[in-house]
Parts: sequence; C-alpha cells; structure tokens
Amino acid sequence: MVFKMKKFTFSLAKLKQYKERMLEAEKNNLGILRRDLVGLQNQLSEINGIIEIKHDELNETMKKGTTPVDISVRKRFLTSKKQDAALKQIDITKKENEVQAQLEVVIELQKEVASLEKLEEAQLEEYRAAEQKEVELFIDEFITNADFRKQNKDI
Repeated sequence: MVFKMKKFTFSLAKLKQYKERMLEAEKNNLGILRRDLVGLQNQLSEINGIIEIKHDELNETMKKGTTPVDISVRKRFLTSKKQDAALKQIDITKKENEVQAQLEVVIELQKEVASLEKLEEAQLEEYRAAEQKEVELFIDEFITNADFRKQNKDI
C-alpha cells in the first residue's frame, strides 16, 4: 500500500497565464510609447539647439551689419523653428498622456496578476494542509493495521 496524492494544480492557472501574457504585451506597448516619447523629446532638443544657434548667428550678423532682407529671412527661419518647437511640445504632451494611460493599464494588470498569485498561494497552502492530513490519516491507518495484524498473529 503506497500513499499517493494527486499533483497540485491551480484552478485558475489558464486565467493567470492569460493575464501574464496580457501584462507582457501591455508592458511592451508601454516600452514602445516611452521610446517614442524619448524620440520626440530628442527632436525638441534638436529644434531648440538650432533655434539657439540661429539666434546667436542673427545677433552676430546684426552686430557686423547686414541687409534688412537677410535679417528678415533669418527671423522668419527662427519663427518657423519656434512654431516647430511648439508643435513638437504638443506632440510630447499627447505622448505623455498616452504613456500615463498605458502605465495605468499595466499597473491594473499587475494588480490582477498579483491577486491571482496570492490566490494560487492560498490554494497551494490548502493543498499542502490537505496533503499533510492525508499523510497523517495514512500513517494512523497503517499503524492501526499493523497493530491489528500483530494482535491477530499473536492469537
């Protein structure tokens, strides 16, 4: 007579696996959004760098003396770049909002996965307690049978 209890299986294992896959996909989406945001921020930095350089060039040109047409062209270029910077800032704000919304999705999924993990731990503890109880019952039964056989042997 050998004691054998069935292997532990989490009753919501498929749901947990599904949620874990969803979480990984959403984390990947969050990473892509963050990468895009960094790209936009880098583009804005480049635009601001160009504005600064061209502004300094304009000041130098005005000090040395130049034509009004040249000054006008340079100022229009600066105005255009400032508008580009303003539009890029709008894009950054939108992307930051997308990142924040995606972060909330990821956090919610992390909470769901964590609650499923806690539930799995609780079920595992119940399984271990039931297994311990079965082992104790098996040992008690074995001892009782051994005593019974010993008593019948002595007779």
